[in-house]
Amino acid sequence: MRIIHTADLHLESSFIKLTPDQVKERKLELYSAFTGMVEEAVRLSARLFIIAGDLFDTVRITKRAAERITTVIERHPEIDFLYLSGNHEGTAFLDKLTVKPKNLITFGDDWTYFAYGDVTVAGRNTLGANMFRELKCDADKRNIAVLHGPIKDYSGASDGISLTDAAAAGIDYLALGHYHSYSVHDIGEAKAVYCGSPEGRGFDETGEHGFVVIDTDTPKVSHRFIPFAKRRVRILEADLTNATSRLDVEDTVVSVLSGVPSSDIVRVVLTGDRAPELHADADAINQRWRDRFYYFEAKDETRVKIDPMSYAYDKSLK
Repeated sequence: MRIIHTADLHLESSFIKLTPDQVKERKLELYSAFTGMVEEAVRLSARLFIIAGDLFDTVRITKRAAERITTVIERHPEIDFLYLSGNHEGTAFLDKLTVKPKNLITFGDDWTYFAYGDVTVAGRNTLGANMFRELKCDADKRNIAVLHGPIKDYSGASDGISLTDAAAAGIDYLALGHYHSYSVHDIGEAKAVYCGSPEGRGFDETGEHGFVVIDTDTPKVSHRFIPFAKRRVRILEADLTNATSRLDVEDTVVSVLSGVPSSDIVRVVLTGDRAPELHADADAINQRWRDRFYYFEAKDETRVKIDPMSYAYDKSLK
């Protein structure tokens, strides 16, 4: 059986720095990401679609926003959507539903179990110090657990997820949400996986974004990450240490931007030790490149390179 694992879509996010039209467009792109992942689930013949928390970014969810999601869910009755509430939306999404789709399956505050042949999916909306001791895993089945929260490096954590405790629980795959980048952690012979967010929303969310496909028909439960983001958020360094002229600065920026799609969200950071007479001029770089990408900014973090011996006998303020 194939299962889609996603989390942290943060629908209805607010976006800083973008224009009002871009904010509107990016909000719609987040909804399109959800629809696109569901279409991929259909293409892959996935039976389950796990949403491991933070489907929305806020508790201030409109009925229209909630219905955008339920309309997609109702369109695919062959897929069960297993929804875990996150720390951002709480119960707000479910509270907005007049009628909950039959294939929208929700977890409770304690472990809630759903059986699909030889696969059992268990999840809970709240974390607890003894939660892995309370989890009942059947050794004759594939056991998938779903949680939302940060990793804690000690046993018995009440405000996070202890991988040490998870390793002793008999889990075959731990589907996690909360961190916005894809990462994999060992829990005994199994894996705990943060699928990351399907779209990067700011410069703290660079790199590849997408979702995870779980396969339970392999000798051990396996998974693979699928890059899926419409736009990639990038922070690129332009080292000006060897630059001696304005032309060198421009050539360095051109080099680091080579091959970057115009649809991306880009920050170029000017770095290195530059000569005192060389002006990095981040404003001019912004002026040149800002219309060539969806969003562009340049930041000057260079340092002035000083040779003290050059001023050893200079009777001046220098």
